[in-house]
Amino acid sequence: MRRLLVIDDHPAVMEGTKAILETNQDFLVDCLSPEASEQFLMKYDFSAYDLILMDLNLGEINGMDLAEKILEKCSTCKMIVYTGYEVEDYFEEAIRLGMHGAISKTESKETIIEYIYQILDDKIVVDYDYLKDLITKQDADGKKSKKDILTQRERLILQEVEKGFTNQEIADTLHLSKRSIEYSLTSVFNKLNVGSRTEAVLIAKSENAM
Repeated sequence: MRRLLVIDDHPAVMEGTKAILETNQDFLVDCLSPEASEQFLMKYDFSAYDLILMDLNLGEINGMDLAEKILEKCSTCKMIVYTGYEVEDYFEEAIRLGMHGAISKTESKETIIEYIYQILDDKIVVDYDYLKDLITKQDADGKKSKKDILTQRERLILQEVEKGFTNQEIADTLHLSKRSIEYSLTSVFNKLNVGSRTEAVLIAKSENAM
């Protein structure tokens, strides 16, 4: 029997996911709606689960930040992003944090169950088109202008920077971790050859890159 944990703040989503997954007799599923407190992390033994499905938008809590804290407490936990957002936007961040992938809540029951089995077998499942884009990205970057060299996420982050938001506020808005925002801004600085947030916004705007 494989023990799974669904972390979500919507009871209907949790119970629906539990019902779907438990059509497979090999799965025993628990549901958990997190609290905005450190006691939440101390209260549960996450190592008891073979896999954790983590939502991104947990009300006042950022799912990526919570995943990072759980992995700091239990580095052996297998965890995937389970979201209604575009999976490709969060896959790289999930892997960087130590998670094992991401899957959409809109996928079929069969696809979700198969994905979970692949993760339990220590395999990372990557969409072919996404992987192809990732592999060719570095070669393409060398031929791009400043207008094209920034990724969509980096442009979104710069737009939030221009509004005067802090890294944490941007992370909360985009449902990413604060560390991911820091990584992205470092990438932006390197691509634009700048040393500050203000300079990055000015150069990007002058190059029509935002």
